Amino acid sequence: MAGGALAIGAPATALQADLASLAARLRVRYPLLTQLARYAVVGGLGTVVNAVIYLVLRDFLDAVPANLVALVLSTAVSTEVNRRFTFQGAEAHRWRAYVQDGGTVLFYAFYSSLVLVLLDQVIPAATEWEEALAVALASVLGGLLRFLVLRYWVFDTRPEAASAS
Repeated sequence: MAGGALAIGAPATALQADLASLAARLRVRYPLLTQLARYAVVGGLGTVVNAVIYLVLRDFLDAVPANLVALVLSTAVSTEVNRRFTFQGAEAHRWRAYVQDGGTVLFYAFYSSLVLVLLDQVIPAATEWEEALAVALASVLGGLLRFLVLRYWVFDTRPEAASAS
């Protein structure tokens, strides 16, 4: 039995090594695609975190205030996770990060609050889950713009940007 496990484990280890090598080559050859994929993972998790916070707060607060608190918390956390994971620990331009966080919160505060108000007009008795889903779906649209701001302004790691600063 142990010999069988070893025989099965050896090809799996080789496959893992091949996949790791392929991933490393793709990261070097397509850095923008790699960052976009990582950003999508962080964005998806951030959206889930936002929805969970929203649903917890919704027991105590109305829709818009619960949305705003969830938004502030999830934006701050996702910016730091993006810095560490998506942009591999790139140094942030501190004031740009603050402006981006504030701008993101303001944008999504108005945008997602408008989504909630419109949802209430279309479905007056929407459940908290429907509200959270509507905000999550709407946040996907703003995510691409936020990625571009983070990549080219907050965590600008292009060589010409590094020499200019």
